[in-house]
Amino acid sequence: MFSISRALIGAATLLVCGAARPLAAQATPPAGSRWGYVNTGEILQAAPGRSEAEALLQKEQAVWQAEVNKMQEDNVKLTSDFQKSSGVLTAAARDKKIKDISDQQALWQKRSDDINAEAQRRQAEVLQPILDQIKLALEDVRSANKLDAIFDIGQNATIVAVDKNLNYSDRVIARLRQMGAPVIATKSEGPKSQVPAPGAKPSGLPVSAPAGIGRPPIKPDTTPVPKKPE
Repeated sequence: MFSISRALIGAATLLVCGAARPLAAQATPPAGSRWGYVNTGEILQAAPGRSEAEALLQKEQAVWQAEVNKMQEDNVKLTSDFQKSSGVLTAAARDKKIKDISDQQALWQKRSDDINAEAQRRQAEVLQPILDQIKLALEDVRSANKLDAIFDIGQNATIVAVDKNLNYSDRVIARLRQMGAPVIATKSEGPKSQVPAPGAKPSGLPVSAPAGIGRPPIKPDTTPVPKKPE
């Protein structure tokens, strides 16, 4: 499966940069500016709706995974059957069989590509409401605390020492919890290709699983978020 956590963290990092305004691109904030920092990984672990979104994607992708597995099994069977019968076939019959197999493989590959594209589209559709809500929470916290910038120390951070009182992660999490879990879009019917039952044997090219299928689910961290010191 796609790495949901990686997708969320990558997108949320961009959101933090956006919330931080142009100051986020500077090595150090100007004198007199007010700034804070957050850890996007910590925020994402606690984001309302995150675990539900992961569970929904896992359930939907399991259906696609089963279809991919079936195509792979059929591919192996066609290969084995052709190898067993090719010795008794005439040259013309063998050429026709190879052509049929090639056509069958093309259909399988097309379906595999369709599944991969649909999995990516669906992941973006499910995760976007969570990212949008994080963006709103970041801006709410920045505005409420009159900050000029919010920096992210969760990804590729260069800050090696900082006052913990400048950490606004818990405030963003608190704001997210006030907002509640976002509405996740229900699954719309994706493209359904008509892949005929295998009657011939593939030319040896295996049908690969789409990039979005096959990885185990990522379990959300249930560690409680520490309270900000007064």
